[in-house]
Amino acid sequence: MFKHLLLPLDGTAMAERVIPVARGLVQGSDARITLLHVIERSAPKQRHGQAHLQDKNSAAAYLRALVAREFPSRPGVDWHVQDDPVPNLAESLALHAREFHPDLVVMCAHGSQWWKDRLRGNLAQQFLHALKHRSPSKTRVPVLLVQSDENGQVNYPFHHILVPMDGAEEHEQGLDSAAQVALQLKIPMLLFTAIPPFDALKGEDSATAALLPRATEEVLRLAEQEAARHLTVHVRELQEMGVSVSGRVMRADPAEGLLATAREMRSDLIVLGTHAQSATQAFWSASMTPKILHQAHASFLLAPGEGDLLLPPSA
Repeated sequence: MFKHLLLPLDGTAMAERVIPVARGLVQGSDARITLLHVIERSAPKQRHGQAHLQDKNSAAAYLRALVAREFPSRPGVDWHVQDDPVPNLAESLALHAREFHPDLVVMCAHGSQWWKDRLRGNLAQQFLHALKHRSPSKTRVPVLLVQSDENGQVNYPFHHILVPMDGAEEHEQGLDSAAQVALQLKIPMLLFTAIPPFDALKGEDSATAALLPRATEEVLRLAEQEAARHLTVHVRELQEMGVSVSGRVMRADPAEGLLATAREMRSDLIVLGTHAQSATQAFWSASMTPKILHQAHASFLLAPGEGDLLLPPSA
């Protein structure tokens, strides 16, 4: 199970929506929780309609009161204030993650304007990108990005986990963390793979399909069979761990198939492997991650792949 959760908080009720999630993930264990507030340089006086914490004393008082209110009898809950104002919040969070050695960072999706979020990235994506470039180690730290609905409510406890897989090991680093969540909350998982249909192939694949339609269709059929075998191996491994899990292979565009499956299964937690690219890089490379982040009505477990990240191993 998770041993240490890091919760970045900005003093708003919106950010505090992660607290019930964190409590649920450590319930029945001796895992530690660290609440973190970073003082931002030139921060706005208000955020989400509430006064924004701008000095060390008010931030410290806020976190002390929050611990007393939300964790009245739980040991191992600490708080920390970065009192020197920083120009880059994501960079500061990355430095604190290296210092505290969490095995999960839990933060709230604040929902900025779509085009800004798509091109510049939400804080979780910026944080992963900063971690990637600030640590020589390959130790990885996933981020649980908690998303609220249009009424400001977080769909928690989670009821179903959806894990897209493409057979590439570096894209499947989130399996272990997803399994921990599934076991802790006693909820099922679905491993999902999409094989593009013949008429959805693009670029060189599309040109090849036009010249060699029968050969291309055979290649896709074999890819579908190999994907099924690959999922079966992981399903068996997870079942041996005690996880309730199944697999599904679909002929569909990967992003569209994932979104359709998430709606069908009512998945409220989706696991996404990421190379911790900047959002701009991901946008221009047509990465499916930004599309899923903006269209799926779920929370996300962002799992950096091998070499993406991050922290030196704990002593």
